[in-house]
Amino acid sequence: MTTRVRLAAAAGALLLAVLPGCGSSSGGAPSPQGPVARVGKQSIPRSQFDLRMASALAAIAQGGGPQQGSSGYDAMVSKLRASVLKSLIIDSVIAQEAQFRHIAASDADVQAEVDADSRGSGGLGALQTQLAEAGGSLDQLRDEIRARLNEQRLEDAFAKERATAIVNELRGGGDFAALARQLSDDTVARDKGGDVGVLSDARLASGDSIFAGAVRALAAGQLVAAPVRDDAGYEVLRVDAVTAAGHAVHRILVAAPKPYTVKERPDWFLQSLLDAIAQYCRQGQLSVLIASSEQPCISASASPAPSTSPSPSPSPSR
Repeated sequence: MTTRVRLAAAAGALLLAVLPGCGSSSGGAPSPQGPVARVGKQSIPRSQFDLRMASALAAIAQGGGPQQGSSGYDAMVSKLRASVLKSLIIDSVIAQEAQFRHIAASDADVQAEVDADSRGSGGLGALQTQLAEAGGSLDQLRDEIRARLNEQRLEDAFAKERATAIVNELRGGGDFAALARQLSDDTVARDKGGDVGVLSDARLASGDSIFAGAVRALAAGQLVAAPVRDDAGYEVLRVDAVTAAGHAVHRILVAAPKPYTVKERPDWFLQSLLDAIAQYCRQGQLSVLIASSEQPCISASASPAPSTSPSPSPSPSR
């Protein structure tokens, strides 16, 4: 379970960097009553804040971080509170959009993963022991699973829409190389306009079978009719030539990796979340209730996401 704790800490560090106006820099303790924040129609309960704080503090202690009473401990806790709060705000935005799209993780979905972890650990008692040794609990595990499933499902939905929009633009006469440079998550081929070179049969056979099948199914000069889902994400493929040496391929990847973690969060997806937070702020639907001195609303307007990047669009109807 240590990996789960590390990923949660990494998420908090990322959010601390991208939401500079969020949380309290004063280090004051949250009010013991009521929610810690409101995002749209959803309140973030103090119990969830406390749960994540306890998990993060345990991970820091196990990693040799500052101990209570030591120099730097109070400053660390102040930064951690802000980071945890930001992660909860992001997760609330994701959860509300997932609910709107009817893809949110259900209690049964979460329990199914808990049961799988339990089987892999040798039973529920063994799982609880492992969690406790890592400074966690079943409640913390359920919280992490729900947040991860919601983000994975929403990112997948956005990626599919983004890739479909790219295919439609190409079919309407769009330039493949220009779109690849602008939108592809394939960092190797992107700067070459999506050109991945000639893929031999041996190279195709050694890679993702779905990708290989899609390439082999295309004739020379043909573009895929719809994005192809493989383990990397959604593939927009064009075969330029088929020779004895192999298939000459151009590729635009919209990342939606399996398995998915916050470390693989694409920049365009993060930007869509920041845009959603900015919209909540403009509508006066985002407020932090545990620090009156600072609020999470971004003062500067978020840079616009590409037209092919769907974003959560909070509205009173939600």
